[in-house]
Amino acid sequence: MSDLFRVSLRQVVRQRGFGVILSIALGITAFIVLAVLGREIRYKVGQDMVLMGGVNVIRVYMDDAQYPGQPMRGFYPETVEALSHLPGVYMVSQNIREGKGFALRGAGERVINVGFIGIDQYFSDVFSLTLITGRLMDANDVIGHKRVCMLGREAAQDLYGDADAAVGKLLFLQQDVFEVVGVVSGVMLGSWSQGGFLPYTTMIDRNWAGDKVTRLFVRAIGWQDVPPLVKEIPEVVQEYQTAPYLVVHTQDDQLARIQDTFLWVEVLLWLGIAASLMLGGFGIWYGTFAAVRARTREVGLKKAMGGSDSDILAQFLAEALCKSVAGGVLGIALGIALVEGGSWSLGTGISYSLLLASSLGSIVFSAVIGVAGGLYPAIQASRMDVVTALRFE
Repeated sequence: MSDLFRVSLRQVVRQRGFGVILSIALGITAFIVLAVLGREIRYKVGQDMVLMGGVNVIRVYMDDAQYPGQPMRGFYPETVEALSHLPGVYMVSQNIREGKGFALRGAGERVINVGFIGIDQYFSDVFSLTLITGRLMDANDVIGHKRVCMLGREAAQDLYGDADAAVGKLLFLQQDVFEVVGVVSGVMLGSWSQGGFLPYTTMIDRNWAGDKVTRLFVRAIGWQDVPPLVKEIPEVVQEYQTAPYLVVHTQDDQLARIQDTFLWVEVLLWLGIAASLMLGGFGIWYGTFAAVRARTREVGLKKAMGGSDSDILAQFLAEALCKSVAGGVLGIALGIALVEGGSWSLGTGISYSLLLASSLGSIVFSAVIGVAGGLYPAIQASRMDVVTALRFE
């Protein structure tokens, strides 16, 4: 058996079937990477698309104001705590739905109407805000009911001409003086970039937009978590308080487009892997046929010297197996290297049990490709007539 594979390896090197080996290796490499890091890759690649559309931020609010005679209801702290522990929830931010506008004197003596909303310390993370200058609002600002604010980049430019000049400035909002502690921007801010942000506790103290937390921003870990959370959130809220006019709002159209996009991208990736492996299989089939034709007289001599059909079959099948398994081993080596590099780049761990299982499966699958591609030509070689083969020119 060892002599058989040693001879087969020598024949593979002589035939220079490196293109077939490389094709199988690329397919196996892609399979291992997608099997081990597929979920992390989909999540990381999807984040930019998700952030641009904000589809993983669920807006939950009390719509009592639309129904005359209804008392204004707010979210209880225990409700917020329960929602933050739901599977698939990354973070929950408390907010006062109605804002408050103030006429402020801006650059060039212009009077600018700037709208402010009440937020908590989690708002910046929920909306993935980018800090331009200064600092973000923290828990001390919210718990301490401090008179501080953040400005959107456009509002800071309108008021002071330059965002960097805004930090440390004082804003006179009615009878109170607020210090600007930071300037922020972000693709998810939208029109809020033209306004400002106050601690919601400070706004409640002054009754600037009501005295209750009337809106929550629930950020899901990924866009796949949004549909189940939309069903679970009303149930959890009703469990802890009365909320007859609760509204759970998502961006359904953008979410559907992202889901369709990722579905087709994943289908195309797997089709690419299948095409690469099929190309390797056809290469083995064609290469084995070519080898049989080129070595027809050799087959005839071996049979004339007592070689059996099974010996001829085993020889050509072993050559096909050597090509496919060599491609599988090379693909596993490249796949492990890419998985290690990818996990470091993505900042995620590696499931070594999944890596081992995919590697073993790749070896088996590459062997199957070799057998499938080389079996028919090998059978043809084993069934050659001795006299005809010896007369072949």
